[in-house]
Amino acid sequence: MRAELTVDIARPPDEVFAYLTDVSNLPAWQAGVRSAQIVGGGEPGAGARIAESRHLLGREFHTTLEIADYEPPRLFALRALDGPVPFSVRHELEPTESGTRLRVTGEGDHGLLPGFAAGMVARRVQKQFRTDFERLKHLLEAS
Repeated sequence: MRAELTVDIARPPDEVFAYLTDVSNLPAWQAGVRSAQIVGGGEPGAGARIAESRHLLGREFHTTLEIADYEPPRLFALRALDGPVPFSVRHELEPTESGTRLRVTGEGDHGLLPGFAAGMVARRVQKQFRTDFERLKHLLEAS
């Protein structure tokens, strides 16, 4: 399963990157996220791990993520190390005349779901993906 989107944000790339990589902000803009923090504290960077708690489909899930790529202010990529669904998310930022163009690609394994159920889940994930990043845009532009 793959979800892709591009969103233009009227803020400079360094501001978008700083907000995006401060994982304590995740509950403010991503549906279902209860908490997220870098394991052991410290700053984000390649190889750092993130402990995330998320409410999904009526259940609480805990996932450990690893920051796979970290190149301020242009690239931030994560991959799940454990949890219910293997996935990765890549955020690419580029400057525009009015701020930042953020390209996001998420890939995940729908596991053992049959074809029709996998399609339904993929559509729901794509819709939530878009909603979450529109919320991120709104929060950043309102500040």
